Amino acid sequence: MPSWKGQSRGNILGYKIFIFTLKYLGLSFAYFILIFVSFYFFLFSSASSKILFHYFRKILKYSKTKAIWSIYANYFVFGKVLLDKFAILGGLKGKFTYNFDGEHYLREMSENKTGGIIVNAHIGNFEIAGQLLERLNTKINILMLDAEHQKIKNYLTEVITNKDVSIIPIQSDFSHIVPISKALIDKELIAMAGDRFIEDGKTVEVDFMGQKASFPTGPFYLAARFGVPVTFAFAMKESKTHYHFFASPPEKVKRFKNPEEQDQELRRFVEKYAKEFERILRMYPLQWFNYYQFWKTD
Repeated sequence: MPSWKGQSRGNILGYKIFIFTLKYLGLSFAYFILIFVSFYFFLFSSASSKILFHYFRKILKYSKTKAIWSIYANYFVFGKVLLDKFAILGGLKGKFTYNFDGEHYLREMSENKTGGIIVNAHIGNFEIAGQLLERLNTKINILMLDAEHQKIKNYLTEVITNKDVSIIPIQSDFSHIVPISKALIDKELIAMAGDRFIEDGKTVEVDFMGQKASFPTGPFYLAARFGVPVTFAFAMKESKTHYHFFASPPEKVKRFKNPEEQDQELRRFVEKYAKEFERILRMYPLQWFNYYQFWKTD
């Protein structure tokens, strides 16, 4: 299975247009524009559409017609999630409502000053969770695996209104290790995706959605290295202005001197994560925004 190349769709001009539309024309009008933007991607993004067709047809066992329709629906939902992200990060939280399942787990981590790693995925809209959870009174650092769009990350940082939320972008020179280490030493929270890995990154292969797939061990290695707990968390869109937040009980990753024992511990946590990830994904199948080949194929 090929690794992810660290590239995402979009450019800074497109993001600025999104924010301009939200600010002056409103969310409903922005959603209306997305009908046509999504159709454009549906027609001309053959590479990502092929990946999505495999997911809907082969993994979820949709009919051919439903799989094709779901490709368009995925692009449309992805656009709406992006717009919501800009709206919420830009301070328009009052327009949205939320349900929280497991927020108290993060609150306990904050109050006990344990720090920790929140492992999420490229599903739903987790970047907004830091804004929603600002009442936890702790800093949340969002690690974004995007190797080529530093300008976009800088622009997003400018529109974030909750200063207890910061973005740590992955750097090719591995300089991101410094702020990650500092945040964990300072007992802050770090949110990072567990469904992507870069070439040469350490992974383990586990069962996921009925087929074999590789997941990175990095988030769990960091937890073991710094002695902080891990929780799995996702923020899923349920209607135009409503989100549902899920978080699992935090758990410590044991650290072993024996490399084989450590690898077994890391695999155990990857399997736990994959199981929870699959549970959420089956509830919200249109909200996985994955546009590269994830499963092993012949």
